[in-house]
Amino acid sequence: MEGYSNQPIPKEAAKQLLALDLQDKEILSYEKIDQWYTAWNGKCYVSFSGGKDSTVLAYLAARYLSSFRAPPWELNLVFVNTGLEYPEIQKFVNEYADWLRREFPRVTVNLHRLRPKMNIRQVVTKYGYSIVSKEVAGYVSDARRNPSGSRMKRLRGEAVRKDGQPSVYNCEKWEYLLYAPFNISAKCCAIMKKSPLKTYAHKTGQQATTATMAEESRLRMTYWLNTGCNAFDGKRPMGKPMSFWTEQDVLRLIIDNHLFYASVYGDIVASDGENDYPSTLIEKPLHCTGCQRTGCMFCAFGAHLEKGETRFERMKRTHPKHYDFCIGGGEFDPADGMWKPNEKGLGYGRVLDFIGVRY
Repeated sequence: MEGYSNQPIPKEAAKQLLALDLQDKEILSYEKIDQWYTAWNGKCYVSFSGGKDSTVLAYLAARYLSSFRAPPWELNLVFVNTGLEYPEIQKFVNEYADWLRREFPRVTVNLHRLRPKMNIRQVVTKYGYSIVSKEVAGYVSDARRNPSGSRMKRLRGEAVRKDGQPSVYNCEKWEYLLYAPFNISAKCCAIMKKSPLKTYAHKTGQQATTATMAEESRLRMTYWLNTGCNAFDGKRPMGKPMSFWTEQDVLRLIIDNHLFYASVYGDIVASDGENDYPSTLIEKPLHCTGCQRTGCMFCAFGAHLEKGETRFERMKRTHPKHYDFCIGGGEFDPADGMWKPNEKGLGYGRVLDFIGVRY
């Protein structure tokens, strides 16, 4: 890996990358994948969740190996089976690996399925509920442990920059979560997804390639600007060849290349804001008629931002058994007085009531 290091991106250059057309983005992604695979002598894996973003990444990686790289052509897809994925995703993961094998017969596609050491009920009971965002949940958790720290100042809107202006990280609208009758945590993803992947990387010596995109959050945008697409430095190197893509790019590539994708998304259609049309009929923004995002079924990160039918209302309609386990159950722990899961369910109903999310 000698000779490779992070390549920070100036904000103006980032704007230009985000504005590229899809064909140029695809070519640039192949260049980033090539840099990543070359740096690690091909010892890389694709973090494959079964979602539409990683579906596109797996396709790009397979096409890169088949078209631009000398043999052996080996693609390692690593899926963490947390038990929280939609049933359709669980099924799709195997089907997509087979689809890639048919599309790219020269590429050996290996699918590795991992499991975390804790289940969701254990994680929520020990650490707390995942609500609002990783950033806010982390602030609340840290501020409760250290009331005099910087996270408390941000939650109270008191943090300031060096020039004396309010910090952009202030989020006083969420200060009330400090007094929630349940624990709040951002650790779920680290325990149930990142930890198994870290163990896999340690055992195999392979480096992660992920489909994270800068537009998804302020934290991911900052990370991209600081490291570039391929983060070589640090304890956990990570390739992010789609950092400059948008959700519209992902949906368009799926349509244009006739990619197989998980049925839980429904159809990909174009919309003029009032009506839906076939995606090839009009040049309008694309969206999915089913789930907009998949990930973990019971995660409430971003749920407060959803307009129309929320993910939990949709779950009630499409996956009633999972809904009952997620929303139902729960009880106050006499040891600390906090609301926690019990044998009947996770108890998310009371939590969502507290933050005003419909279910």
